[in-house]
Amino acid sequence: MTDSVARRFSYPNPKGSRRAFVAVSAGALLAVPAAGALRSAAAQDTGYEPGQAINTTTATFAGGTYTTYANDTLYQYAHDDQGDAYYNTYDGSAWSGWETSEKQPAPVGWDPAPVVYDDKSYVYYTGDDGYLYQQSWDSYGDPAWEDVSGDYTYAAAPYATAWEDNIYLYATADDGYVYHKGYNEADGWGTWTPVNDAEYPAKTDSKPYSVSWADHENVFWLGGDDKVYWNRYNYADGEWAGAKEIPADYAFKCVPYAVGYAPETALYAFSANADGGPVYNKFVDGEGWSGWEPWGTAWTAKYQANAYVYDDWLHLVYTADDDHAYYTKYGADGWSGEWEDLGENYGYDSYQYEDEDSLYLTYTGADGSIYWRTYADGGTVEPTEEPDY
Repeated sequence: MTDSVARRFSYPNPKGSRRAFVAVSAGALLAVPAAGALRSAAAQDTGYEPGQAINTTTATFAGGTYTTYANDTLYQYAHDDQGDAYYNTYDGSAWSGWETSEKQPAPVGWDPAPVVYDDKSYVYYTGDDGYLYQQSWDSYGDPAWEDVSGDYTYAAAPYATAWEDNIYLYATADDGYVYHKGYNEADGWGTWTPVNDAEYPAKTDSKPYSVSWADHENVFWLGGDDKVYWNRYNYADGEWAGAKEIPADYAFKCVPYAVGYAPETALYAFSANADGGPVYNKFVDGEGWSGWEPWGTAWTAKYQANAYVYDDWLHLVYTADDDHAYYTKYGADGWSGEWEDLGENYGYDSYQYEDEDSLYLTYTGADGSIYWRTYADGGTVEPTEEPDY
């Protein structure tokens, strides 16, 4: 891969694995609540319909579940408690059923990292041998595995995005460095390049997270000291700003989930402190980070938050230590109020996605099944059109 391609970090593909940029109605201000302003509420009416299982199978799933959309098909990825990777597809009318490959490296219970490239669905796993593996589907739906580890081994899930002609892969290696590399069909994979340095080593069993915002690629990771660190790549000058801590007086439980908010030209990061208390921070160019602030909830977060913008609302979900999920949303009139309890049976982090008609929440239950919920203000019960990731 040429240097220009290897160093290019453009905005994520709309069909990428996570939605990167928040854009609510024009002129609206993201009024981040003061500490304690959003409180936990008992189970109550919410925007999401009750959860429904996505087919049944003898497999018991573990870890998070994620989706992509390629070639008019929705792909849902998960893995079971034996380490086998599974996928399920939805063609607009029915699910195919959970399938797994006979010859595959076994993931160790870390999340799949799916992405779409050239209208094909790809997914990345860390195997039980510490290597990174890519699985892809050709036009006939046949799966194939490929080792994309290079010279390193890993003890956490990778993270992947795509834009135009390139896939970008991020992973935390056993040596304490967060590496990235790019791929395109013409040049193949580039070489792994670290985004941190020896002064800011990463926690080796924590996956990184990346989001494009305001002409920068922003990469977040947990340090070996459980503090939050980040680095940002400037698309215009092709340079990294350098790894820095996002200061806090406490350690963190999970890597932040960050989204950009266009009207404020600000980047918001949602995380949880070491005790599981949900916290947020705000970055503005020229001003820096505002500082971590707690929400003051009665529940404590178990995993990384998930945020998504649909129908001019910012939808925010945390999975808590009590195996419940808690949800709130923000729109033109501000935050909707108290955190809403989405009910029990949430075993891992949740994931939101959309199609033209509706917003969906999918998750792995504490009972080992995969579920989806439809946002009540949406349209269809099942996905029927191409989601906008």
